[in-house]
Amino acid sequence: VFNEHCSKCHGTYGEQESYPNKLISLALVKTDPLYANYAYHSGIVGWYNNSWFANTEPRSYFEPNLGYVAPPLDGIWASAPYLHNGSVPTVDALLNSPLRPTYWSRSGRSDDYNHRELGWNYSSLEKPQGDWAFDTTLPGYSNKGHYFGDKLSDEDRRAVIEYLKTL
Repeated sequence: VFNEHCSKCHGTYGEQESYPNKLISLALVKTDPLYANYAYHSGIVGWYNNSWFANTEPRSYFEPNLGYVAPPLDGIWASAPYLHNGSVPTVDALLNSPLRPTYWSRSGRSDDYNHRELGWNYSSLEKPQGDWAFDTTLPGYSNKGHYFGDKLSDEDRRAVIEYLKTL
């Protein structure tokens, strides 16, 4: 299931490991655009391309595009919360967008991990409150996008989660 639905952006794992290092456009991934817009319009691309990073070997040059590079998923089980802004508490919610809470909080305790859902145990809130609260209505904190898992059956989503635990 992973190879069919996820590997094109996130790569393959095992003996034939590959990572495409692929920039996914905002139009496709539909995640919060604030960080990508900032990077695109802030002048950082020009600064970088004129710096020693881009002008010494091995050269690395930024192409200005609105989007995010799909990350490799090695150790994803240990990197909750998810999306580039940490707005989704579990992989289960990442792959099933109707489960994503608008306001949520977690305890902050390192032993408060949900192994089934692959992420932090969390509480949905009526409104944001407390030090560990997350408000996805704020600019830059949206939990929208990455709807690719919504197309999967519950069984296939569970198979992807179980596979990700092995990485």
